[in-house]
Amino acid sequence: MSSETREKPKPKVAHAILPGQDEEGNPIFSMLVKRTYDFTANGIATRAEQDEKLRPIDEYYDMGDPQTATVKYESDLVPFKALTDVVFIGKAMATGGVPVTAMDVGIQVEGAGAKIVRVIGNRRCVFQPNRPPLFTPPEPFTEMEIRYDYAFGGKDKKSLPDGPFHYPRNDMGRGLILKNRKEIVDGLELPNIEDPADLLVPEGIVLDIPEAWPRAPMPQGLGWFQRTWYPRSFYAGSIPPYVNTDTLTKEEFLGLIWKQHIVLARKSKLPGFHTRFLQGASPGLSFPNLKGNETIRLRGLSAEGMLKFTLPGETPSLRLDIGDGYKHLDPVLHTICVRGEDRQVDLVWRGSLPYPGIEYLAEMTTLAAESD
Repeated sequence: MSSETREKPKPKVAHAILPGQDEEGNPIFSMLVKRTYDFTANGIATRAEQDEKLRPIDEYYDMGDPQTATVKYESDLVPFKALTDVVFIGKAMATGGVPVTAMDVGIQVEGAGAKIVRVIGNRRCVFQPNRPPLFTPPEPFTEMEIRYDYAFGGKDKKSLPDGPFHYPRNDMGRGLILKNRKEIVDGLELPNIEDPADLLVPEGIVLDIPEAWPRAPMPQGLGWFQRTWYPRSFYAGSIPPYVNTDTLTKEEFLGLIWKQHIVLARKSKLPGFHTRFLQGASPGLSFPNLKGNETIRLRGLSAEGMLKFTLPGETPSLRLDIGDGYKHLDPVLHTICVRGEDRQVDLVWRGSLPYPGIEYLAEMTTLAAESD
């Protein structure tokens, strides 16, 4: 066989083995495998020459400190997800490089759902005595990173005498105001990424009291939504501060969290931990039963304006041995991570195997895995 016709060797498959629990709390060993694919417009994604490694820890934008930066890539080492997370990492791009002041962009998984956000050029607040602030006109842009520090949120360090107020939904964002005072309002950066159906307006930007935070806009993005932010944090037992339990949050209306969840949690009628905490995609981008053969459409997230590609429809073979021989595992798709600028998509699969429980670990003599 000539070198021209010889098939390229398949990338070596890396895997990880984690102990965990399923949705019913049963102990499992999970085997994780990650595959990387190149994609082009109107094509089927093809296996890349090298797979991205399983990320052991979270990685932050600009190589930042977790105290001051938002997550760019969340760790892949999650033992269980009931849904498939779909995540986009990249930029909004004006078609043809022609500057715009605002544009709607988004991602659609055909047959599952979609999410659209509005991207707006840089704006600031201007103080007006005894009146709502002014918003400066948005500046033109050709590219804008989609990241949560550009979404609504942040901290107001000046309005409360006893300490700063952190927005429970996103304390890293822009635009949060409690009091309409010149030293707080003037020059305040406004969010670049918003919900087209719930845009920030001057008449609604000043909250006045911390308990009003549920009526403020939900932060918008297409990437990873951090564990410490509401509503995700609630699934690990964290109740946000300044809550009026008679007020339903927007997340309750949208079905992202149980109705009356805070009241029920305070009465110990909800579990302190739920596997929904392990879902890290932006609200609206976690879907049931994705198979890895879906068509994905990117709107405004590439120079072409609209880009469509199809996932390859192949699944890894997973085998795990915990002492009684190798068992074939059913692969479940944990994560679809689209990296727009790289024109690549990473798929993370899980196979799981029940085991008797923690007492069994002391007796184990084998823990081995194979995949291809």
